[in-house]
Amino acid sequence: MELIPFGVDRIDDLVGLLLRCAPHEDLTPDEVLTACHEQPGIVMGTPDGESVLAVGVGREIDGSLTASIRLLAVGPNAQRSGNGKALLAHAEQWAWERGAARIVIGGSLPFSLWPGIAEESPADFLAQACGYAVETEWDSYALPVTYRAEPPAGVVIRRAVHDSDVTQVHLASAAKWSRQSDEIARALEHGTCHVAVAQIDGEEEVVGLGCHSVTRAGWAGPLVIDQRWTRQGVGSALLGQMCRDLMIAEFTELTIPETSDVRMQSFCAAVEAKPTIRYRRMVKTITHG
Repeated sequence: MELIPFGVDRIDDLVGLLLRCAPHEDLTPDEVLTACHEQPGIVMGTPDGESVLAVGVGREIDGSLTASIRLLAVGPNAQRSGNGKALLAHAEQWAWERGAARIVIGGSLPFSLWPGIAEESPADFLAQACGYAVETEWDSYALPVTYRAEPPAGVVIRRAVHDSDVTQVHLASAAKWSRQSDEIARALEHGTCHVAVAQIDGEEEVVGLGCHSVTRAGWAGPLVIDQRWTRQGVGSALLGQMCRDLMIAEFTELTIPETSDVRMQSFCAAVEAKPTIRYRRMVKTITHG
């Protein structure tokens, strides 16, 4: 298969391909650009523009290198032609050459367009046929934007837009939630980060953050709470502020896409969010080039 670079100058072509592959996703050029081009990796496609791959490599907590497929799209005119398998093979070879021990499909890098593969979708069947195994699976949830909850006594929630709040959020994310720091920083840039603060020993301290529309408009995350303040209503109150934002923007639902953590699943059930799509994170060990 011949592949050529799919640069930023072809972002409209890429969005057009995605609209033909998955019209219900309603992806915007900014969302696709953020996920595919604004981080190290490659974006390659066939000369006719009917098949495109985006893949990158990042480090896990233990320091090991893992490749992540950010996008694999095959247009209607090229389906059932073997292009999907060929693109995955190219991604695996590229990752192996850069020292990755495994490759995943399912949102392990910041700014992913999808948290995983939808169960029993064409991408799911393709991954299984190419030797990928299910690492974890979970439901995404939808919550009406009418949801509201008051913060617990002593906690104040506000949008992090003033310099002092932005600085506090950066410091807190680096110290407590470093794995989500890139997403939190982007939410700060977009004005979609809400911060929960409390007075502790006479000092104001960040006890939680609620962000939305970081990668996809209307999607929640990161939503992080200081361990000392879990199960006290901080998360629910932050969620209510996210819903308020989306109601103003004329959305009807807030999507909570990443619930692979059992605690997040319990939280979604507690706020009576409804399960929607079941996602899978697929993984394959790279044993040779």
